[in-house]
Amino acid sequence: MNVNYIVDSDAHVLEPTEGVRAHMPANWARSGTTLPSDGGFNRAYFGTLGPSLRPRDAGEYLRDMDVEGITLSIFFPTTSLFIGDVRDPEFQAVWCRAYNDWLAEFCSADPSRLKGVAIVPLQDTKLACQELERATSSLGHVGVMVPSSFSVGPGNVGEPYFDEFYGEAERLGVPVGIHHTGSVRAETAGFRQFLQIHLLSHVPEQMKAVTAVVIGGVFERFPNLKIGFLEAGCGWVPFWTERMDEEFEKRHKEVPYLRQKPSEYVLNCKSYFGVEPEEKLLPLVADQIGSEKLMYASDYPHWDSDWRHTVKTLIERQDVSDALREAVMCDNALAFYGIAKPAAVA
Repeated sequence: MNVNYIVDSDAHVLEPTEGVRAHMPANWARSGTTLPSDGGFNRAYFGTLGPSLRPRDAGEYLRDMDVEGITLSIFFPTTSLFIGDVRDPEFQAVWCRAYNDWLAEFCSADPSRLKGVAIVPLQDTKLACQELERATSSLGHVGVMVPSSFSVGPGNVGEPYFDEFYGEAERLGVPVGIHHTGSVRAETAGFRQFLQIHLLSHVPEQMKAVTAVVIGGVFERFPNLKIGFLEAGCGWVPFWTERMDEEFEKRHKEVPYLRQKPSEYVLNCKSYFGVEPEEKLLPLVADQIGSEKLMYASDYPHWDSDWRHTVKTLIERQDVSDALREAVMCDNALAFYGIAKPAAVA
């Protein structure tokens, strides 16, 4: 079975620094201030890993979407994944606003196929709420990114510090996509090879994020908030929910505000998880966690994307039912981002 409307729930733009600067106030544009980096790792290994071309404009993205057979792409940043490592709150706010403006300009090339996810200055939750409303109401972005960790400020994404922001996202009906940088963090700092660092970044970061959100009571306080845990696959989710339940059973007195088991929050609330097309455990996860919670992602154009083959891989799998394929490759992402499927393909 072919899915006739394919939604990429987690693609990326390669935002040009000068393009973002063009939307900044003149004094900041001239300052030369930029975002932190990941220490200079040769991620694409001299261009031998991932897509061979780095798309420069929306036309090239649309061309490559056609190569894959993707109808609609939802774009997260690349350089701006490091927004949680910015220590200057004023610069963080300036960068977020400029990036969101640049992203809206990028998506305007074809608004029916290109949709953006905003970033917001979470060092100041009031400013974050204001930028969230501007970016979604005025600029048309369909979600907001929250970094999975921060260099300064709150210790984790489940702390009450975020309640004002999460409450505003819930009120506006804007989904929160928790994303990470796949780079050095405290738990990976002792490793030398990027292979080790990258291996220990994605899934552990999202395990931490799920722990923070669920055990921290975010779903209890905001039951209608949609949260996606992205770019870590889904095979770990049944294991981790079981692990959380085991710990909760023994120490639930520490979290008296939780009225359900951790796994029940994942099952009953609006939690979503990214899917890598080749994951062998996909059918099991769909059975254990719910087929309506899983979203296909290409990770294009990053070095570890299997671009040209991500759609084909999932379409041709014999162990994935047609109903699950349709849900993962289309319906779930539309539900998460609140996008209606065009009547012609509905």
